[in-house]
Amino acid sequence: MAKGRYKAFISYSHRDRRVANWLHGQLERFKIPDGIEAPGLQDGLRPIFKDREELPASEDLGAALESAITNSDALIVLCSPHAAISPWIAREIDLFKRVNGDARVFPAVIDGEAPYNMPPPLLVHYEDGTPTDQLAEPIAADLRPEADGRKLGVQKLVAGLTGIPLDDLVDRQARQRNRHMVMVAGISFVGMLLALGLALYATNQRDTARAERAEANGLIEYMLTDLREELEPVGRLDLLDGVGARAMEYYASQEVADLTAEELARRARAVQLVAEMHNLRGDNEKALPAFQQVARTTAELVERDPDDTDALFAHGQSLYWVGYIAWQRGDMGEARTSLEGYAVISTRLAAMDPSNRDWQMEESYALSNLGTLASDDGDYGKALPLFEKSVAIVERVARAEDRSAARLIEWGEGISWIANTHDRMGNFAKAATALDREISLYEEVLQSDPANADATRPLMFARQQQGWLLAASGEPREARKVLDAATGLADRLLKQDEDHTWSIEMAISALATRAILNWSEGRDAEATRDFDRAESLLADLRKRDPKNVKWSVDRLSSLQLSRSLTDEASLPIDTQLALARKWIAALGQSGQPPSWQLVAAHLVEGSALRRKGDRAASAAAYARAIALENEAEGINVNMIALRAVAADRLGQTALARELRQRLSSRGINALLDRRIAI
Repeated sequence: MAKGRYKAFISYSHRDRRVANWLHGQLERFKIPDGIEAPGLQDGLRPIFKDREELPASEDLGAALESAITNSDALIVLCSPHAAISPWIAREIDLFKRVNGDARVFPAVIDGEAPYNMPPPLLVHYEDGTPTDQLAEPIAADLRPEADGRKLGVQKLVAGLTGIPLDDLVDRQARQRNRHMVMVAGISFVGMLLALGLALYATNQRDTARAERAEANGLIEYMLTDLREELEPVGRLDLLDGVGARAMEYYASQEVADLTAEELARRARAVQLVAEMHNLRGDNEKALPAFQQVARTTAELVERDPDDTDALFAHGQSLYWVGYIAWQRGDMGEARTSLEGYAVISTRLAAMDPSNRDWQMEESYALSNLGTLASDDGDYGKALPLFEKSVAIVERVARAEDRSAARLIEWGEGISWIANTHDRMGNFAKAATALDREISLYEEVLQSDPANADATRPLMFARQQQGWLLAASGEPREARKVLDAATGLADRLLKQDEDHTWSIEMAISALATRAILNWSEGRDAEATRDFDRAESLLADLRKRDPKNVKWSVDRLSSLQLSRSLTDEASLPIDTQLALARKWIAALGQSGQPPSWQLVAAHLVEGSALRRKGDRAASAAAYARAIALENEAEGINVNMIALRAVAADRLGQTALARELRQRLSSRGINALLDRRIAI
């Protein structure tokens, strides 16, 4: 055994060996950031005792372990349901506490919930080398993704082991990471390309192929997990582009039939990470084929063993992503097929083990997806109970998990769909109530974790929705406060990560809504500034994925036509006419349901023709606007309001009054109807 003291002893169940190996490496490689005084830690946290494998075979195992424990400055206990029932871990904790007391014991949660994941001696207070009848109150680092996560969890452990204040450690490490990340990524990238090149060669050398594949797969996982976690906060995921491309080339060279089930599963995980990285950056041109390759791989796993729950779960995930991107791109056939396949698998998994919360959540996600498809079809009566069932599952799981941050966020996102559906059904009071409930869940998360971006993004969207509803309900002052808060959140999120496409989308919505409110109140310059910024953000999204229908058609038409009705209504006649007819052609295709944007396009066309002096053609355009009605859209406020404007232009005051009455009877006065500039 090595002479001298260990910085720490890691006590863990051998069923948790993978996490223990990972944590051991993280701690021994941890470098104390420059600028922090840490006497005695010039070599960092080496050595840390992890395993009996470190002991010479000639030593007595029990005595050697006892010596290692008593010669360690601290004890780290990996807490899980397996650890909680391990007599070996209980003995190790007892021995350490008899020598050192409670102070230098650091629990690290990796699975399960306290106290059922903690070995009994961990919960007992020791005094003068003996256990007492008092309870200990250990403060744990929680390495689970829904809690501290691995990165912050390791930082908490290091802070405890070294005595360095956590805030100082996090701040200094962030500064140092930002300075050196590009260099680290570059070195890793070169190593990655070399390893993949060797692996590609090895696929043709049967005697060494499997060993080389294993090494390459491990490097891929490192690059796409650990290194990605480092690059994402500093907005440099672009440095992994080459890795993703090379990994896809490597996997394309493999014959699926030659791979073991374990190798197939690893391949699926790695390609999934590549695909998610591309999707996060808005590059669905690369993301979609990667997700499709994952789906083919996981389908092979399911075919080999139809009852393998891990294979079923992985296949469900790949089907979801293929369906989601197809939905984004307007390919509703593939979206429906993939998302319904995901729902079948998720429902089956949830029924196989009702106690498995992760699988219950998958069923919740699947129900929400089916609700979205029904909503897209205009069947809100079918969509609403699907969303409500989805939310009921999330609420049940969230309460069972003591309202963890991740579950509260998912709960809120589910309620968002309920609010949107009530809005479409004209139940505006119920929509407002649902939004209040949704916002309260995000604020609960942010109260304990103000920097939680996963809660801030949906809060920004909910605030935008709430601001629109307040403005339309005749509360412009409150609406402005809410929309200012939403755009403030957008600024903060985009400053943190300018490549996060969902943040960009939500920022566009908030800015466009505030722009229309500004215009309706005569704040023309402020409206133009908000519109300009929204347009700039949208142009950035469209460059990332020109085939994304949501960005290149839905959002672009909404923004351009809103401006044609407000701050750009005075553009040259031919410019207005060309814009209107472009969108009439794009939005009025056969089989395409009418939208409020199409009504707006006919309205702009009518205005341009009237300015041109062609009153007959202008009246025909207004008539086409009035004739557009889409029952599948439910109560579409903008569509009804703009049809009322067209009716006014044709002198059909009774019809205009009737249309506006449909909104006012529900307490709504549409923003777009307050100050149309055409």
